Parts: sequence; structure tokens; C-alpha cells
Amino acid sequence: MNHHIWDAYSKSYLNIQKNPASFQLSLMNMLRFNEAEEILDAGCAGGQLHQYILQQRKNTCKLTACDFSLQMVKVAATRMLKFLNNPLSGEIMEISPLEIENVDLNCPLLEQNNYKIFQGDVQSLTQLNNNQFDIYISNMVIHLVENKNQAIQEAFRVLKPGGKIGIVIPVASGNLLMATMTKCFMQCGLIQNMPFKPTDIETREEMISFIKKYGFTDILCWNQTIPFDLYDIDNNYIFPQFKEILEKAPQEQVDQFYAFFKEEVQNRLNQNLPFTVEGLCLIAKKPL
Repeated sequence: MNHHIWDAYSKSYLNIQKNPASFQLSLMNMLRFNEAEEILDAGCAGGQLHQYILQQRKNTCKLTACDFSLQMVKVAATRMLKFLNNPLSGEIMEISPLEIENVDLNCPLLEQNNYKIFQGDVQSLTQLNNNQFDIYISNMVIHLVENKNQAIQEAFRVLKPGGKIGIVIPVASGNLLMATMTKCFMQCGLIQNMPFKPTDIETREEMISFIKKYGFTDILCWNQTIPFDLYDIDNNYIFPQFKEILEKAPQEQVDQFYAFFKEEVQNRLNQNLPFTVEGLCLIAKKPL
């Protein structure tokens, strides 16, 4: 999936990202951000939790973030500048397209607060040094990259000896929201089967085996399930891989999809149940 798709999706993705952010909160608590000198958020999207990280870290700790999409980077930087200018005023999500477009990624205020963000590919982080970070965190990213092996090798490279990695990937079989969308796409004849499988890794054993290959030790891995607050049917909740299909489909089939999906959502609400998303969470160390 190319960066143009994610650029176009950057603003509405914040509505989805706030839910999987719960995975990242668990990781951050266990990674002990308050003890780190340098933290990397690899694949940060709209920087949903950067203000939280800044509040948890030491004042001298540097937070570096990157994302494949330049537009995502701009959204994250704009939100962070709003937060830094006045942490107690206004809703941080209320940022205009003009603010995003004109944001200065090298603004002195970001540097003064030990915050740096850039467009970068987790498969090749040439902008970063060997043995640079105490913590590498990547939430719902590794499954999206073309070369997962290279991405983890880069994570190992940029971590200091004794540094910790914290990653989350979705479990396809435990993603009720994605499964429901797929079912509705199939019902209206837009697809024959699942168009996008997040990853071949579905179990703790597979996840642990995967990370061990690159030299990581002291591994903790667990399944975690979170609720997804889907109440409104709009494009904000249509994932990019599905949105591409809808954009090319006849209007009649698009309308059918939304009708089917609305019915599924209503059925869930009638049971007083949210949709749920499952993730595999992992923490490990780079040996000393």
C-alpha cells in the first residue's frame, strides 16, 4: 500500500486510531517510559498519544516519531504544536486543513520540547543512528509493511543494548469489525473473499518465534482485546483497503454495502455490545 493512500486517509484515520491506542497504553505502562532517555514511535500516524508520552517521560527525554505518510506526519506535528502552545485549552483534534498544510516540522517549539518528527519508512530508518533509542514502539504498523523482516532488523539496529521494543499487530481472526465489513462486501458482490490479511502471524507462539529470529530476548507476549466505538456509518470508519474498492464500485453496490453494514451495526447495538478488535502485543529487549 503506497503512501498516497495513507496521505488521503490521514485526517479521518484519527477516528480509528484512538481505539487501537488502548493497545499502546498497555505497552507504554509496561515499557516504563519515565526511565528512558530516547524514545522512538515508529509509524506514529497522527500522533494520537504523543502528548501522553510527553507527560509521562522525563523532561530531558527525547521523543522521535516518524510515519510513512507525510500528511500523517503533518497532522501529528500540528496536534503536538497545539498541545505545547496551550495544553489546557481546546480540543486537540480541532485543527484546520490550513494549519496542517502549513505546519513547520522544524518549529523551534518542538525542538525546545525534545520532540522531533519526520517522514520515514520503518524498513529503512537511515535518518537514525545505531544504538540510539531506549524504547522502540510501533503500534499496528509492522503488519502493513512489505518487508517485516527488514523492519524488525532496523528496530534492533536503532535500539541501544538493553533497549526495549514494544509492538502490536492485529489478529485477523479476532478482528470483528474487519470481519463484519468483509461479510458486507461479499453480500453485495464487491469481493469474493478477504481482500486484505493483516499478517500471517496469528498466535503468541508465532509472534514469539518471529521476534526471536532477530536476537531479541526477555520476551513478553499477550493477546489483548479492545472495544471499538462504532455508532455512525461514514467514511471515517472505512479502512483504506476497503475505501479503494468502494471508490471503483457502481453506486448501487456501494449503497447496498452501507445498508448491510448499517444493519450489522444496529444488530450489535441492540445487544448493547461494541465491535471488538484483537491484537498481539509484545515487549522484548535487545541484549546487553
